[in-house]
Formats: sequence, structure tokens, C-alpha cells
Amino acid sequence: MGRAVRLTVTHDDFSPDSEMYRAISGQLDGSGGWPELLASLKTLLETGDPLPAG
Repeated sequence: MGRAVRLTVTHDDFSPDSEMYRAISGQLDGSGGWPELLASLKTLLETGDPLPAG
């Protein structure tokens, strides 16, 4: 892939209606879950600065 990197996150072995699922998917109050974490990582890699904590 040249200079590109592909990151795959698999987080499983929990019930789809569980609190854990809601937390990692960003549906739980105060948690951006994996989407927020990965967006911040992407910004860090592209700019050198992570997204501000929110």
C-alpha cells in the first residue's frame, strides 16, 4: 500500500444491546467510542496534533 497504513479494529464477544456496545460505538453519554478515538488518531498522524478532548 505504499506509504499508506490500514488499521482494522475488531472488538467483539459482547451482546449487541450491552452497555459495552453502546460505549464503543459512541452511543453512551460521555463516550465517543472507537469512532472518536480513531478520528483523533487519524488527525494526530496527519497533523501531529490529536483532536481536542471533548
